[in-house]
Amino acid sequence: MYLVRQCQKDDSIKYLIRYSYQGETGAWLNKNLFNLGPDPEKYIVYVGDRAFYIDPSVEEAISSQGVTYNYNELEAIFIPFLDPEIRRVMEQFDKRGASRRRYSKAELAVMQRDIHPFDRRRMCFLKFCHTNIEDLSNQPLPFFNILLNKSRDEIEQVIEEMEFMLSLPEKKNYLYAIFDIPRRFAPRLTRFLPDAQDLELIDKYLLEEICRLDRDSTFLDQGAVPWETKGIHPYLRKYLIQYFDILYRRPVTYTSAGYRTQGDRRVWQPPAKSSDKKHFKAMGISANEFSRMGRKEFIFLFRRKAKEMHPDKGGNHEAFIALQQAYQILIHRKKQHNCK
Repeated sequence: MYLVRQCQKDDSIKYLIRYSYQGETGAWLNKNLFNLGPDPEKYIVYVGDRAFYIDPSVEEAISSQGVTYNYNELEAIFIPFLDPEIRRVMEQFDKRGASRRRYSKAELAVMQRDIHPFDRRRMCFLKFCHTNIEDLSNQPLPFFNILLNKSRDEIEQVIEEMEFMLSLPEKKNYLYAIFDIPRRFAPRLTRFLPDAQDLELIDKYLLEEICRLDRDSTFLDQGAVPWETKGIHPYLRKYLIQYFDILYRRPVTYTSAGYRTQGDRRVWQPPAKSSDKKHFKAMGISANEFSRMGRKEFIFLFRRKAKEMHPDKGGNHEAFIALQQAYQILIHRKKQHNCK
């Protein structure tokens, strides 16, 4: 069993208990067991200052679905919502009582043969926080075992919880490493340094890898949450949003002559056309603002507005289509005139 955090349209979070199991074909699948709602703590019943138990209604609902589990598994689901002092004591005892069997490299290699390379790279960076993980990710390593016997959805929840601990600079390097971008810059000695590479090429390689993973049946067919809407699966889409909306924006300033400066570069921005008035309105900007924007800044604006206006988040369908059409027209202006 595992905990799932689902972000809602109003940016609130709903929590679910899910379960990974093997189907008749041997593939790992998942199913929902219990909806905890926005406040899982309401299912924790405290007894005195140091004791607690889980509301029996949760146990009954799970047991009624024929799922066999250990009560400690259920307790572990609620640890993040416990009183901090009780949680501290429980975590200390868990560390002291933990005993793990040691496996040989040959045994680990057999056990871990089906772990996806993308999962290996993510786990290696989260463990070592370094972009040079090419050799490590191909090795049989004990900490990969946390991913065994889990559906794709459960693996994503495990990794996402670890990702919460990354700082913004670490996330930048994380995205660079997990999408195997250093390999694309081989044999450069600087290939493990994102800031030393061409930003346009990083964009290209990252998008190519995300699209490849989105088509990879070995990645998404093992118990992923169904995704019927067109577009990239949410497991991968979150990385695309992080990349363009947060991590690779550079400080931008403008000169009085209408130049946009980025680092040591000066780029002339194309003047807006009066015929684009309706497109500026759809994007929520003026002609002057558009003229002063660089291409990447314009892409960032579009992605932010697309996220805000998406029909899945309650946005108007027609306005969303108009936004997409405006972007297609206006980004072409940037491609035509942007000098490098």
